[in-house]
Amino acid sequence: MGRRAAKQEAFTLIELLAAMTLMVVAASCLYSALYTGFKARRSAISAVEPTALAINAIELLKQDIYGVLPPSGVLAGAFVGIDSYGANGVDSDSLEFFTTHVYADDDYPAGGLGKIELALEQDTDEDRENYRLVRRVTSNLLPPRTIDPQEQVLCRNVTSLNLLYFDGEGWVDEWDSTADANSLPLAVQIDIKIANNAINGTSAPQERRLVQSFAIPCGMWAKQEDESADSGQGGS
Repeated sequence: MGRRAAKQEAFTLIELLAAMTLMVVAASCLYSALYTGFKARRSAISAVEPTALAINAIELLKQDIYGVLPPSGVLAGAFVGIDSYGANGVDSDSLEFFTTHVYADDDYPAGGLGKIELALEQDTDEDRENYRLVRRVTSNLLPPRTIDPQEQVLCRNVTSLNLLYFDGEGWVDEWDSTADANSLPLAVQIDIKIANNAINGTSAPQERRLVQSFAIPCGMWAKQEDESADSGQGGS
């Protein structure tokens, strides 16, 4: 009797096959759901990453501008913004100035005086016609020999970069402090366009424009006025 009851409680081959089939179907559905979710996540990150990097680049440039030095003195130099165009006719401006904010990356967390160069370069590392935004930092302003600046790629997929400078009456395309009594602009505006990758991977990349203006600190203007007054008194 006990052996017959135990035999009746065991699974049949058909029941085992049916259970295994259900497990395979459930695993396939779970894999499909996870694959779709991870693919959507990768597509979303790929789409928003260029814009996020551009926003970080603008924030870094803003901090550089807030620490800008007057274009005079031993450890300072000209504030020069050049209006130029790329090979395909888009804005490809560049800017060079001296600042007290020289944080380049996590490997160099210290501040100090330095020379900043901001420019667009053809992105040779990527198979596309876009540019990359490059920030070069020269932290040693009195080196015993010529040294190469430290280069940092702020963001890629850049389609254009336009820099404007406010002179108190309007925005101008260029600025050269050496030709304007060593003066600084009142404010700087950065206008950058980024090619965002399509989320679904089928449509063409969409271009996003980011525009932000930031004022030169008032302390820099006060220092310039004091230096101008001192030079005027010395001349008289």
